Amino acid sequence: MKLKGKTALVTGAAGGIGRAHALRLARLGADVVINDLDLQAYRKYGEEIGADSVVEEVRMLGVRCLGVEADVCKKAEVGKMVERVLDELGHIDILINNAGGLAGEVSQSFASSVSEEDLRANLDRNLMGTIFCCQAVAEPMKSQRWGRIVNTSSQAALQTMAGGNFASYAAAKAGVIAYTRYLAQELGPYGITVNCISPAYVRTARLEKIVFSLPGKREQFLSQIPLGRMAVPDDISKGVEFFVTDLGDYVTGQCLSICGGAIKF
Repeated sequence: MKLKGKTALVTGAAGGIGRAHALRLARLGADVVINDLDLQAYRKYGEEIGADSVVEEVRMLGVRCLGVEADVCKKAEVGKMVERVLDELGHIDILINNAGGLAGEVSQSFASSVSEEDLRANLDRNLMGTIFCCQAVAEPMKSQRWGRIVNTSSQAALQTMAGGNFASYAAAKAGVIAYTRYLAQELGPYGITVNCISPAYVRTARLEKIVFSLPGKREQFLSQIPLGRMAVPDDISKGVEFFVTDLGDYVTGQCLSICGGAIKF
């Protein structure tokens, strides 16, 4: 119960990796705010969960849980969300920026030809949403002189994908790493750490449908992983636990690759 008395906001948490983050933080004792565009988002890709919503799953673990539908790409909605959390739960101690993902089709994601619509959508989903959420919690965390922020990048930001697709997504995720490092420098004197996780191939219901179902993709990805298996969401959440508990007290401005050895440096 290392996080008992803390409040954690997890974006994009109505399923997938975000759900795993929320459940792990709750088991550590934190009260949890579940944010997503749709609090029933897990249904879209046929994900099986242990209740009617992730909010209910978290409450079953004996902590407080608030569900907030908001688009993190819109600064005004983020501001209202944070105000509601402060009003109802009193404080925000931990921010996990998990919301994101590829916008558009993989086959249309090349650097030289990605459409303006997809490019802007990738920047909004993966970079601007992260920035808006960090900005919204910065002052409350500074006033309490403690906070933990974990952003989400991707292996695509650390090494180029064979063939050159995922380019716009990778550019946005690379921006997340740079933003993390700068924010860590700014907020460190207030007792706030800012770090970043960089997952590789994770077996979520969403990726099973839009990526791993493509011919040969599963075999291609598995061949790149020395540990011989794709990650499950909880593998990624263990990295989050490190950054937000006392284990990571002296770590800030870092990007942790959670990839089974796929990133070779």
